[in-house]
Amino acid sequence: MKKLYNTYISLFLVVLFSCENTPFDELNNDPTALTEVDLNLMLPEVLSSSMFNEGGGGPRAIGIIMQQFIGLDAQQIDYTQYILGTDLLNNYWRGGLYAGVLRSCDVMIKQAQQEDAPFYEAVGKVVMANQYGISTSYFGSMPFTEALQGAEVFQPKYDTQEAVYMGVIQMLDEAITILSGEPIGYAGGDLIYDGNVKRWLKTAKALKARFLMHQTKRNSSNYSAALTELGGAYTSIEEQSDFQFETAQISNYSLAKFGIERPSTLGIDSRFAEMMKGDPRRPFYMFQDGDGVWQYFGSDANLPYSKSDAKIPMISFAEVKFMEAEALLETGADPAMALKEAIVASFDQCGADGGEAYADAVITEGIDKETIIVEAYKAYYGTAFHETWVNYRRTGFPVLEANPNGSNGFNPSGVVPKRFLYPDSEFQTNMENVTAAQKAQDGALLDVALWAFE
Repeated sequence: MKKLYNTYISLFLVVLFSCENTPFDELNNDPTALTEVDLNLMLPEVLSSSMFNEGGGGPRAIGIIMQQFIGLDAQQIDYTQYILGTDLLNNYWRGGLYAGVLRSCDVMIKQAQQEDAPFYEAVGKVVMANQYGISTSYFGSMPFTEALQGAEVFQPKYDTQEAVYMGVIQMLDEAITILSGEPIGYAGGDLIYDGNVKRWLKTAKALKARFLMHQTKRNSSNYSAALTELGGAYTSIEEQSDFQFETAQISNYSLAKFGIERPSTLGIDSRFAEMMKGDPRRPFYMFQDGDGVWQYFGSDANLPYSKSDAKIPMISFAEVKFMEAEALLETGADPAMALKEAIVASFDQCGADGGEAYADAVITEGIDKETIIVEAYKAYYGTAFHETWVNYRRTGFPVLEANPNGSNGFNPSGVVPKRFLYPDSEFQTNMENVTAAQKAQDGALLDVALWAFE
């Protein structure tokens, strides 16, 4: 399994970092031409590429926006001042997303359907739905129904964020239906669960709850709908969808890779360090160097989310319980037990002691929405930056003070950024559709709220 993992991580990274020089017509080649690859060899690449995105350029920038990271040098200083331009996510959009994990999922799903291997179809839909759901929370409108069509559609139209979320939920429903029927066809390559159908079913339900929660500002009935899905999601941290990275540079976690390749350019925001003062998790998140600078990356093995061989969940048990706590609160039920389980799971996940005592102290102070979201903010560090940003945009918590130097052409009003800009590559290859999407979203600058968070 380890040799298989290393092989596909290395192939994925070669594709990712060479994609900027790939002609557009090659990025849009008909993916069905790849069907000679066995499904058990496709799945490791699908999983590794999706999980590599969890610590990539988008999450690092979000860490800065959400004041957990701060730029110490190079481009990261610009990001701290909200100079988040159209070049920021070029690699992610082209190599990590559309020509990367989404295309790989699409190929695997179609081949699984042809070969009557529903396990691979279901897992492909779970991963694809998660990637679309995360990316629409970055950009809003994006290519969906016309995406991944190869030579048939070189310039795909943009679907609204509402439509993308609907498609994500539908895709997860399809996966849930397949996984509920104990699908056949597993022949290896599952680096997360080794073919455990029941746990993939729990993951699909947890992700469906995630994307229902994304839209609660638009539809408060989503709280009840999310609780229904959470009832079939994880019941313990042992069930969560952990992906194990490795120490080699071809197979390590993207946050660690950045720390190795761009040392001393990204650190921990002192405000986050202060917030975590006295919290037993702080030494597992950060350390202070000889100059008094808080660092997220170093040789200290006690930093589980920034070491090369990090174990990162697609979605965690802690997130399941934080969602449950918020949904219970909003539907008039008692969130205390779910909140305690969420906090304790966060401690267990990073290896810190004292989770129960810490949770009891939080609950004793009283529980409101801010309490839940702020505790989630602390807990999601290192593994779910995108969900921290989603929570902030839909609830306003934690309360953040915008950078006073954050007003610029990308962010005229100087607020904490509400979205990412569309990447340069779209203006080079899909100008008509991307400009139409901008116009439909009031210009789509950093200070314009996405549909879900208006």
